[in-house]
Amino acid sequence: MRAAVLYSREDCSLCFALRRLARRSARRHRMRLVVLDVDSDAALRSRFGDRVPVLLLPGGGSVVGGAEARAVDDAFRESARLSRDRVAGEGRAVPGNPGRRGGLAWIRRALGRDSNTTPS
Repeated sequence: MRAAVLYSREDCSLCFALRRLARRSARRHRMRLVVLDVDSDAALRSRFGDRVPVLLLPGGGSVVGGAEARAVDDAFRESARLSRDRVAGEGRAVPGNPGRRGGLAWIRRALGRDSNTTPS
C-alpha cells in the first residue's frame, strides 16, 4: 500500500490541522499515512528545524505548512492518479478502464477468443 509521510511535532497547531486533513484524505484515497515527530530524531530535527508540517506524498507531491482541505485532498488525488498511471504503465490490469489494459479483452485473448481471429 502506498504511504504518505507527515513530518510534524507536538504542540504545533499547523501540524495538528494538517494531520487531521491528511488522515481524512488518506482514507478517501486508500493511502496509508505515517506521522513522524521531528523532535524524536536528531537527523529529522536538523533536516526540518522549524519548517513543519511537511507532508510528502508518493509520486513526489508535497504540502508544506498550513493548507486548506481542498489543497490537501487535491494533492492526495494527484498522488493516487500518478500511482494508478504508473501501475497501468507496468502492464498491470486496471479494472474498469479498458484504455489502461483493463476490461475483459485480456480474458478473451487468454481463452483464444480474440475478436480479431476466426475459429478454425
